[in-house]
Amino acid sequence: MHKRKLIWLTAALALSATAGHHEEQAHSVTDEEQAMAAAMMKAATPGEPHKMLAKSVGEYDASMSFYMAPDAPPMESTMTVVRTMELEGRVLHEEWSGVVMGAPFKGVGRTGYDNITGEFWSTWNDNMSTGLLLMRGTWDEDQAAIVMTGESTHPVTGETYTSRSVGTFPEEGVEAMTMYEDHGEGEFKTMTFKLVRK
Repeated sequence: MHKRKLIWLTAALALSATAGHHEEQAHSVTDEEQAMAAAMMKAATPGEPHKMLAKSVGEYDASMSFYMAPDAPPMESTMTVVRTMELEGRVLHEEWSGVVMGAPFKGVGRTGYDNITGEFWSTWNDNMSTGLLLMRGTWDEDQAAIVMTGESTHPVTGETYTSRSVGTFPEEGVEAMTMYEDHGEGEFKTMTFKLVRK
């Protein structure tokens, strides 16, 4: 366990242990321990960004376009998406299913907001890879979008490249996202999708 998290956990447990005891025992918790416990509680408490993620809970029809190269025509696909909140409203979990390039496709994503860093984060796994895509980012007021970046490993060359996503919310029950990649020769669009709540 990370040392800082262990310190916070110890402080929180110490504060909890004294809460139900007599007043004369309360002095055993130092001001520093109380401050650590308060910081831990603040870091762990879902806030407005988590409420925003919770608005995406539901079942969706998704239409997608894939671009294998900057000048390539898109390949189209449709999928179903089911989204739920996990960990008492802290993480948005989503499961995708459909067909991609004639093969059954399943993907799992998780999205959250880190109160400590002030960043959104997302993870993605699917049955067309054994890797993990981890992205982090923030709310972009000018674009009214969550913009995140991350790194992936090319399955053929083994080289690392950059991914960027721009997620928008055009209207209630509708979401859109555009994905970009940069393999060292400039960014190009690789995927777009639109989700409409059923």
